[in-house]
Amino acid sequence: MNPSHTTNRLHFNDLDPLRFEDLCLNIISRHYSWKELVPVGRKGTDGGVDIIGVRKDNDQLITYYIQCKRYATIVKRDITLLVDKVAANATKPDVLWVIIACDISRTNFEYLKSYAISKGISSVELWTGQTLEAKLYEKYQDLLLIYFGQGIHVQRQFNIKNLKAGLKMEKRVKKELLDLEFIKDPQNREQLMNDPSSKFISDRVLIRSIDDTSYPNIPELLPGQFNPYYRTYFYDLYETGIEFWLGAALGADVIMDKDGFWEPILNSRDERLSDPNFTVIQAKQIGRIAYKDIIELKPEGDNRYTEPHIICRFDYDGMPYEEIYFKSHGKAIGRFDWDCDKSKRTVFK
Repeated sequence: MNPSHTTNRLHFNDLDPLRFEDLCLNIISRHYSWKELVPVGRKGTDGGVDIIGVRKDNDQLITYYIQCKRYATIVKRDITLLVDKVAANATKPDVLWVIIACDISRTNFEYLKSYAISKGISSVELWTGQTLEAKLYEKYQDLLLIYFGQGIHVQRQFNIKNLKAGLKMEKRVKKELLDLEFIKDPQNREQLMNDPSSKFISDRVLIRSIDDTSYPNIPELLPGQFNPYYRTYFYDLYETGIEFWLGAALGADVIMDKDGFWEPILNSRDERLSDPNFTVIQAKQIGRIAYKDIIELKPEGDNRYTEPHIICRFDYDGMPYEEIYFKSHGKAIGRFDWDCDKSKRTVFK
């Protein structure tokens, strides 16, 4: 089969059904960090399941049954048959993830969720053809070449778009979120060195997902899903984005051995915190959001949350952070914060 060459909507229906399943597997394998991800649909006795996935979230294992359907259109009868096949399995999944090549009406989407619940499946995630297309063009351009024959020009266009968006947002952040008068005052230099967060117009910030439609109401979360809006604290700027101090109210610790190898400890009841073989260091967990991933700013917040709002993509395992790392808590030892050596991060036995 020849790959389809498209300039507008991608022609998922040009793909063989098994090839479409391969494409879905390639995308979802990158979307989450999986403990297990097994394609089972080609065996012929799949019980209505094409892929079985297991991922870990806060020590909880979450099982996904994933259906990949290359439908040109989807109607209520298709949804009923799809859910019935999955529900007939002896074990129900935590999440039913349906990936379809077409679009879906709101009525049919609501029916999918309600019918799945009636069959004992409490959580449903749905990706349509538009969802797949957006992810391919924005994040997985290499798969465009493999499956649709679109190559390096797409990657270059995407890089240019990201660069322009990032530079534009960087200017806005520095203009709208920084206290420029405070920064320019020579008397504040030492404070800025000791506390880089003092450069911002606010201590706190509200992070919001561009895909969230629940705000300001309490969102209905799938098992293991990251909250689509939450408060945290500014920390600093880095070369290509903004840093945030995560879990500042709870704090974090690092245990370090005599050779400088270390492991972050987020559970205050961890017995290793009292182990004499380790040095315990108070730490800060720092998350980085790139300028290119920030879609909009609301420096003055709103009536519900008056701190600045940052609306961005949650494209990193369901979170907005392209990187999370740890720094020592400088104030705890009377010195500046310093980075924990990433090359020596480990998991002690």
